[in-house]
Amino acid sequence: MVILTQPAVRVAALRAALEDAAFEVHHWPVSLIEAEPGLDWHAVARCVADARWTLFPSPASIDVVMSAFQAQQINWPGSTGIGLIGPGSREALQRWVACVSGLGKVNWIEPDEAPFDADALLARSELQNLNGIGVLVLRRSDGREGWLQTIRQRGGLLTALSVYRMRPIAPPDAAPLWTAAQHQAGLRAFVSIASADAGARLYQAASTWPHGDWLLEQVVLTQHPRIAEELRSQGWRHVLEHAPGIDALVRRLESLRNPSR
Repeated sequence: MVILTQPAVRVAALRAALEDAAFEVHHWPVSLIEAEPGLDWHAVARCVADARWTLFPSPASIDVVMSAFQAQQINWPGSTGIGLIGPGSREALQRWVACVSGLGKVNWIEPDEAPFDADALLARSELQNLNGIGVLVLRRSDGREGWLQTIRQRGGLLTALSVYRMRPIAPPDAAPLWTAAQHQAGLRAFVSIASADAGARLYQAASTWPHGDWLLEQVVLTQHPRIAEELRSQGWRHVLEHAPGIDALVRRLESLRNPSR
């Protein structure tokens, strides 16, 4: 069985892929993703049209923006390229191509190799000499600032818009009793954690449960070396990395479920 801790907006495709692979899936979101209230999405669209590149620092930013564009029937301008942080973001964007007009006709760039993150995206040749070039970053308000400074230093005409926020929430009320039942039955689970913040919240919650130690002994899967190291420092005992993307996570889980294959 697999426990998914990602926000609800990020889970549907992952859950479907895991269930197709015959995994029992439980969703324990420990954060909620929501668009920043009061945004004028047509004004955001004008910023997109004015930029040469629009950079998405996470799959969540893609889902929030594209959901709003679809709802308000906003087209993606063909002159604005898109920068992604890796395969997971590419998968997220591909799911929106049929929903947002113009999206499938623009140029997408992403890091050439792992680790897949914003710094690796900025290593692309297209983003080296940005003198006088408009760059739009659609992000969350508490996102990292360092790479924005890099864009400015390279001469980019930077616009950074906060389009979504992430609010911490507690694991489901049924989680402690469910954990106790798995402990008593001698079962095991895999836990998918996509951010260090999510890992910290779940660890702190489980540490207060009567049989929470069972959860802390399960294998945790994450896709970035930096996140894996932070999870280990929090106290998670068995942290493994997997390549980015839904298919990669499913393959990694299948290899763990059937280690002899």
